[in-house]
Amino acid sequence: MEMDFHQMENEDKPGSDDKSGSVRSVARALGLLSALDRKGKNLSEMAAAAQISVSTASRLLGTLVAHGFAVQGSNNRYVAGLALTTLLHETDRWAPLRMLAAESTSALCAELDETSAFFVQMGDDRLCIDSAESSQLVRRVRLTGEKGKIYRGAAGKVLLAFGPEEAVDEILGDIVSFEIPGQRDRTVDELKAELAQTRTQGYGFSHHESTSGSWAVAAPVFIRGRLVGALSAVIPDHRFGQEPLAAAIEATKRVAAEFSKTS
Repeated sequence: MEMDFHQMENEDKPGSDDKSGSVRSVARALGLLSALDRKGKNLSEMAAAAQISVSTASRLLGTLVAHGFAVQGSNNRYVAGLALTTLLHETDRWAPLRMLAAESTSALCAELDETSAFFVQMGDDRLCIDSAESSQLVRRVRLTGEKGKIYRGAAGKVLLAFGPEEAVDEILGDIVSFEIPGQRDRTVDELKAELAQTRTQGYGFSHHESTSGSWAVAAPVFIRGRLVGALSAVIPDHRFGQEPLAAAIEATKRVAAEFSKTS
């Protein structure tokens, strides 16, 4: 969820509260932290992203750097500091998987040149925690943080099929059927039959299921025999066919197996 820190600072009326200046400074500092990314931004870019003046950004960034929440590199670009990354690691339940997710999606994308994504289960949703985007002009985009119902889409089927058996009944509960946009409703019995097929063949497949105009293949990733996520290739519909499907299945299963860890 995006936060409008510029709006937050405007809502604090100067003089209406002795703490209004401190609140505005916190809001501006949070805006600067939200502007940080892997590539880094220079001072002007940081100020523009946080919608504050360059002088204010410089002052606040100095404080953030002093406390380890930001670092100014030799190229004068600001990136996340150790204090921030440590905080994120300690509060992010998916932190141990982030590197695995980033490396596996990059590897699959490099092989197929199709958008790849790594999904984990979050309740009855599938959540994308990392992705690598295809270089092709027409491509399906999967953004980190995207989520959808776990019983729709290739990745969701993999998470259900290879996870604990009791989880399927727990998640589906009293549902008899569920909607697939643009298709007839899918019954739970049909889904369970498809999950059994997914386990047998070692991959999940979906076509126009989680999103229209695309298809997907997904395979399980394990750590010491325990399912930790689903690696998926998401491909525009106009590139669907037997050869692309076979290539996507082979590559996705192989890369997922390569990144699964036995120890």
